[in-house]
Amino acid sequence: MSDATARRRWVAWALVAAAAIGALAWAVARTRGLDEQTQATNPIFRWEYLLVRERTPEELWARTREHLELTVVPVVLGTVLSGVLAALVLRFRVLQGTVFTLAGVLYTIPSLALFGILSTYVSNWTSAVAALTTYTLLIITRNIVAGIDGVSPAALDAADGLGMGRRQRLLAVELPLATPVILTGIRVATVTTVGLVGISKVIQLGGLASYVFDGFNRDYSTLIILGSASMVLLAVVLDLALRGVERLLTPWARRAGAR
Repeated sequence: MSDATARRRWVAWALVAAAAIGALAWAVARTRGLDEQTQATNPIFRWEYLLVRERTPEELWARTREHLELTVVPVVLGTVLSGVLAALVLRFRVLQGTVFTLAGVLYTIPSLALFGILSTYVSNWTSAVAALTTYTLLIITRNIVAGIDGVSPAALDAADGLGMGRRQRLLAVELPLATPVILTGIRVATVTTVGLVGISKVIQLGGLASYVFDGFNRDYSTLIILGSASMVLLAVVLDLALRGVERLLTPWARRAGAR
């Protein structure tokens, strides 16, 4: 994993963790400002909301499913589009600066502005998917190119010695060896998207982040903690799932690491 990729991965996790810690800190600070009697009747987290309230399981699943869809669909679309962009860069190196600059410009557009602009032309769900897909392009495209460029010359020479053509070498040698770097980029994009989905609350979506916004609006810390913890858990589960995919696709890496 390159230093730049590692930094982006840690930044993505830091953003998700900071949002969760910030929400929890607000809830704790709010409760500490109350007298003991009020604290007893208005605790930081009401377990009965989760365990007793009949609508909560169904509502939690619906918001989790929405958050999952708004994460997975943009990441899948972003991976496909990034593959096309990376192929152009690898085939025509003169385009590398233009492609990375364009992807970088799209990445810097404020999410609130992008959601708002797109929602005036297409449905809320489509605008959310389009915006979130945009934010994955820079991360995944860079990692695909970096992964292919990082294949050792010895492996390429061996492929040429076996008489492999350009396409066969790409599919049989370069992509398999670049898989760890590519999947690291997809993992970073996935964790980042889990956090960004919350911004889609401005267009009546938001997934699990809806709990956080509703909690702030109602001054109800239970909802804030429920939404924050659920988002962090979802990010962890998706990251672990992608780690599992990486292990399945790169068994040779495990064997090399065991030596």
